[in-house]
Amino acid sequence: MARSSRWNLPGVFQVQRLPIRVVLITAAISYLLQIGAILQGYPLYGIVAVTILPWILVFAFEYIWKYEHYGFFAFLLAFVLLQLGHLSEHTVQIVQLYASGGNLAVSHGVFGQLDFETVHVVWDSSVWLGLAICLYKFSRNRWLYVAFIFASLHEVEHLYLYYIYNTDRTFYLMGGLTGVMGYQGVIGSPLYRPYLHFFYNFMVVTPMLIAFARQTEHAYDQFLAKALPDLSERELVQTTNRLERVVAKAGDVIVRQDDPSDRFYIVTKGEVELIVSSKEGWERTVATLEPGRFFGELGILTGRNAATARAKTHTELLALDSRSFTELMKSDAKVRADVDEDMRRLHDLKYATTGPGPADGH
Repeated sequence: MARSSRWNLPGVFQVQRLPIRVVLITAAISYLLQIGAILQGYPLYGIVAVTILPWILVFAFEYIWKYEHYGFFAFLLAFVLLQLGHLSEHTVQIVQLYASGGNLAVSHGVFGQLDFETVHVVWDSSVWLGLAICLYKFSRNRWLYVAFIFASLHEVEHLYLYYIYNTDRTFYLMGGLTGVMGYQGVIGSPLYRPYLHFFYNFMVVTPMLIAFARQTEHAYDQFLAKALPDLSERELVQTTNRLERVVAKAGDVIVRQDDPSDRFYIVTKGEVELIVSSKEGWERTVATLEPGRFFGELGILTGRNAATARAKTHTELLALDSRSFTELMKSDAKVRADVDEDMRRLHDLKYATTGPGPADGH
């Protein structure tokens, strides 16, 4: 049975789906590929591409796990990371312009092959739509409105550019590429096109980062909320940051009856059987727990596990240390009531009969 390491970062910022050794191996491979690309004389976009390539599966596995546990907040996290990458592309272009004395012909960022109007309008339309969805999901986050305003201005700019690029190519090439707000554009401003679009992107990403930081204060694990639905949002967020991921193979014993107990467990994937046994040698399955169900709370109260918990299939769980769970019980009357009810139920199941029999429904 594997347990992930615990870091001091909030849970949502941790690598939770994959073991840390996989992340370290991926980092080593990425670094070696980067050095190899540099030695082989790859262009800048090739060096960046091979550096990113090993991380794709890591990000994919991690994103799926975070979406299962944090819901739409995981979308916001991925969205912010993509936009940081977009801002980095604009930043590289500005640095290239500065280094080349303003020569736009050699200043196309990292992925210069994608520097044409169709890519720009598709990307920025996706950003606009993504922000609109985020606003719908997190309507109380005011910083998303600021980002959406600048994304809308940016979108108008690219829709105009895309229109004239496809309908009046001569005008586009004779200066129409400056757009609406670029220097000598339809309305105009002191900023040439590269600087204007860097400004737009900066004014989208900065409030997005603030919005994300604010939304992180409300992010909690969905399985915790399902298992303990009466916790307040503050309690859910605080408890989420103390959870530890546990993985068990089919047949693994997670906790054993009468052993010392120090953890509260929530099932997030697979199934767990709760089994009680007697001194006479019989044992009985008293419950099969599916995702969202929990166990271990009785053992924390009594100091000994009330039943053996065994993984029926490949199973993933979240574990909370006994001290944190005890503090939760002291602060939340509904949690105490639920635990008392479970204690009575398990007591009845364990002692109502003197021998094995068909398991009661659960």
